[in-house]
Amino acid sequence: MNSFSNIKIILVETSHPGNIGSAARAMKTMGFDNLNLVNPKCKVNEISYAMASNAGDVLDNIEIHKDLCEAIGNCNYIVGATARQRDIPIEIINPKEFAIKAKHRNYQNLAIVLGNEARGLTNDQLSLCSIGLHIPSNKNYSSLNIASSLQIILYEMLFESEHDASYINKIDKNDVAPHKVFNNFLQHMDKVLKDIDFIKDDRPMISRKINHIFKKADLSEEEINILRGILSAIENHSQ
Repeated sequence: MNSFSNIKIILVETSHPGNIGSAARAMKTMGFDNLNLVNPKCKVNEISYAMASNAGDVLDNIEIHKDLCEAIGNCNYIVGATARQRDIPIEIINPKEFAIKAKHRNYQNLAIVLGNEARGLTNDQLSLCSIGLHIPSNKNYSSLNIASSLQIILYEMLFESEHDASYINKIDKNDVAPHKVFNNFLQHMDKVLKDIDFIKDDRPMISRKINHIFKKADLSEEEINILRGILSAIENHSQ
C-alpha cells in the first residue's frame, strides 16, 4: 500500500462513463487508486475501461455511495474543487497549497471531491468540505474537465511528497474527528442554537459561518465530546 492509498478521490454525480475512466487513468499515473462515486448518473462500462487504458484495476475497486456524507464519513479533511466564487464561508486554496497541507497530515483520512461535469459541486456539497480548492486558469475560458483537474491536483501532491519538507513543522492530524462525528456535532449545535433563538430559520448563512469557525479548528473526537456535553447542559438548563 502506498502513502496515497488512504486518500479518497470522490466523483459526485458523474454523468459520462468516459470521464470516470479518464479520472482512473489520471489517478494511476500519479500513484492513487482509491476511487469513489457518489450517486453516479451513469454506469462504469466498456467506455470507462477504454478511457482508463491500463488503469482498469482502479475501476475494478470503485466504491459507490448514495450521498456525499456517506462517502466522507471516515475522513477528517475534505477538499472540494470549485471553478467559481461561492457565496458561502469557506477558505479557498490552490493545488500547491493543498499539497503542502496534505503532507502536513501525512496523507491520512483525506478526501478530494469533484462535482458533476455540468455544474460542479452544489453549495450544500461544498459546505460539507473542510476547504475549497480552485485551479487558476484562463478567466475567459476556465472549463477544465474532471480528469484534467484531477491530474493537476494529484501531480502537485506527488511532486510535494517527493521533496524534503524538513522545513515544515509537521502537525499530527490523525486524531482529528471523522466527518460523521463532526457533522453530528454541527447538527446538535444548530438545534441548540435554534432552540435558544440565537439562530433564526430565515438566516441559514449564520449557521454556515458558525460551522466554518469550527471546521478551521481541527477538533479531535474528545474535544467534540466536551463541546457536546456543554450543549447538553444548555439543553437541560433550558427545560
